[in-house]
Amino acid sequence: MVWLKRRRVLVLASIFILTWLVIIIYTPSPSGSQKNANHGAKRGASQQKPPQSGSRRSGKLPRIRIVDVDENPSIDKEEQKIETQLRDASQDFSDNKNLTFSKIKILDGENGDSKALLNIELDLIPHALPEGVRTQGAIWNLAGSWVNSKQITPADNPDLGMVLNAMANRPIVKADIGYKGTQLKARLELSGGQWVVFKPGRYTRDHVIDGTPYAGYDRHTGEIAAFHLDRVLGFHRAPIVVGRRINLRTEIKPVASQSLLNTFLNRGNQTCFYGKCYYCKPEEPACADEHDMMEGSLTLWLPRDKKLKKWHHLWSRTYRDNKKAQWEHDNNYCQGVLEKYPLEKHRHIMDILDTAAFDYLIGNADRHQYETFEADGDQAMLLLMDSAKR
Repeated sequence: MVWLKRRRVLVLASIFILTWLVIIIYTPSPSGSQKNANHGAKRGASQQKPPQSGSRRSGKLPRIRIVDVDENPSIDKEEQKIETQLRDASQDFSDNKNLTFSKIKILDGENGDSKALLNIELDLIPHALPEGVRTQGAIWNLAGSWVNSKQITPADNPDLGMVLNAMANRPIVKADIGYKGTQLKARLELSGGQWVVFKPGRYTRDHVIDGTPYAGYDRHTGEIAAFHLDRVLGFHRAPIVVGRRINLRTEIKPVASQSLLNTFLNRGNQTCFYGKCYYCKPEEPACADEHDMMEGSLTLWLPRDKKLKKWHHLWSRTYRDNKKAQWEHDNNYCQGVLEKYPLEKHRHIMDILDTAAFDYLIGNADRHQYETFEADGDQAMLLLMDSAKR
């Protein structure tokens, strides 16, 4: 009996050992690179900590490249090859193997992933007020202190989300007609003494404007998109903009000036206003919804000591169908511009080239003039203001 028990134990042990030998022999071992990658991933996971409020990741802003990819598959083999390479280089955007591209993709210039854009996103998150920013006006003074000859907002700016949050939520204490121009706008004062420009929404998000590049009203969403694109491209020359929904009846009319109130009217059950501008008229007011709510954009007013100088855009259009601008028919026009405004003396000539790419991306075809800070003279940076057309 003892011998039978020992024999049974030996048989079971042998089967167990043989089973593990088969598993070990026929299971491929990970390569050295895989082991290192797994080890690095585990080590990174153990060391990674959730971002704290106001914390920053080290490093500079990403060097980005923008690629234009056709939405429809191309029949050209070379284009298909390029699209395949782009798709392989940007798998971090999506785990979907059948990744589809929108018209524009923004990729990190080093390795094609999106992680380097994290700081730009983190800046939009509001956090607790820092020491010294406790009074009503301190937050606006902070935003004003960022503005100088080289920037309107800093590249590394963890307090930006706090300013955007204040713009979107601070009570409106005054409302008046907007400054002169071609488009409807209102001037609002938020608690703490900060003026902002309100551009009302005139279209649905998916509305397509037909006609000339300068046809139609301004898009309030265009101003918002321009502000964020300005940061992504590293220009930092656009004023701070945020979207906001405002109740015209309870938030605007009680604090509005008489000049603004005179432009209010009712259309059915909708509250509307048409303001004062070159093309503003009672027949074309901006109207809230049936609950008196109006969506629009708020643009932060620049500090009062920053006086602006207006320049005629050297490549502006004529706004006449039967007349072309000189740059449209004169092949030597660019050479003449460089002779009159040499690059070493006029910084904003180079800024105009940057702005041309910027306007193409946001679909703005109406930059007939631009502004710089008057005190900076010919070396002033071109400010990316009034970017809401189309």
